[in-house]
Amino acid sequence: MTIAEFVALMMVPITVLATATGVFIGVGLGTKKNRLETVRILKAHTFGAKRFEKLAQLWSSYFEIIFGLNVLNKRQWLTIPLFTVIVSAGFFATWVAYIYIFKNQAGTLFVPLPLTMKQAAHDFYTKGIFATLVIVACAIQLTRFSIRAGKKSGYCSARFYVAVIFCIAATYFVFSIAVYFFRVEDMVRLYAELAPNDPLPVMPYAPLSNMASSLSLFQPPTTIHVTSQGWFTTYFMPEPLIFYCAATAQVSLLGVAVSYQIAMALEKLKSTSIGFIKMAGTPKTNAASVVAFIMIGLLAIPVMVLAIGVIVAGE
Repeated sequence: MTIAEFVALMMVPITVLATATGVFIGVGLGTKKNRLETVRILKAHTFGAKRFEKLAQLWSSYFEIIFGLNVLNKRQWLTIPLFTVIVSAGFFATWVAYIYIFKNQAGTLFVPLPLTMKQAAHDFYTKGIFATLVIVACAIQLTRFSIRAGKKSGYCSARFYVAVIFCIAATYFVFSIAVYFFRVEDMVRLYAELAPNDPLPVMPYAPLSNMASSLSLFQPPTTIHVTSQGWFTTYFMPEPLIFYCAATAQVSLLGVAVSYQIAMALEKLKSTSIGFIKMAGTPKTNAASVVAFIMIGLLAIPVMVLAIGVIVAGE
C-alpha cells in the first residue's frame, strides 16, 4: 500500500467520525424546546411503515382471494392451472420478444423462430407443463402455510422466517427433482434409440450447481451426450421457464416478507432517531462529543501532514 492510498484510507473513518460528532455537538447545543419539538414531530411521523404493512396485507389478501383460504378449497383447481398457463405464456412471450429484438439479424418483423425454441415449446407444453403444475401447486400450498404462520405468530417472528426459508427450499427441491427426472428420461431415450449397445452414463444429481443455469431464461441449458455413434443432444426442456413459474407462485410470500422487513426497519429508524435526539441533549453526551471531536482533530493533523507531503513529493 502506497502512502497516498494509506492517507485516503485513513481519511474515510476520520471524516465519518468527525461528521457524526459534529452532528452530536450541533444537536446538543440546540435549545431544549427545539429538541422536544423535533422528538414530537418524529413520533408523529410514520416514515411510511404503515404503507408497507398495508401492502403486505394486500399481498396476502389477494393470494387468499385467488387461491382460497385452505388446502381443500375448490377454487384453486381452476386458478392454479390458469395461473400456470398464463405465467408460462408470459415468459415464453418474453423469450420470443428477446429473440426478435436482440437476436434478429435480418432486421425484419416476421422471422422464423429458432428450431431449439420450437422444440422447447413442444417439450414444455407436452411434458413440462404437468410437472410445472405440480411444482406450482406445491409452492402455493407452502406459501399458504407460511402466510398462516405469519398471521398466527407475527410477520416479524422467527417462526415466519423459518417457514419462508422452508417454503423456498422445499419448492426448489421439488423443482430440482422434476428437472433431474427430465434429464434422466431424455438420456435413457437417447441411448435406447441412437446407441443401444452403449452403457448408460451416471447422471449426477446436483441441484445447487444447476441453479445458475435455471436462472438463464434466454439461454436454457442443454445436455450433450458423447456416444459410440457420435455426439448428440436431444434435451430442450426449458428449465428456466419451469423455475420462474414456481418463483412467480411465491411472489406473494416474498412481497409480504420484504414489506414487513421494510416496515420494521423504518420503525427502527424512527426509534433510533428519537433516541439520538434525546441522548444528544444531555450535558454528559455534549461533553463527550466535544472531547471526541477534539481527539479526532488531533488525529487528523498527522494524516494531513502526510497528505501535504505526498502532494509536494508528487510535484
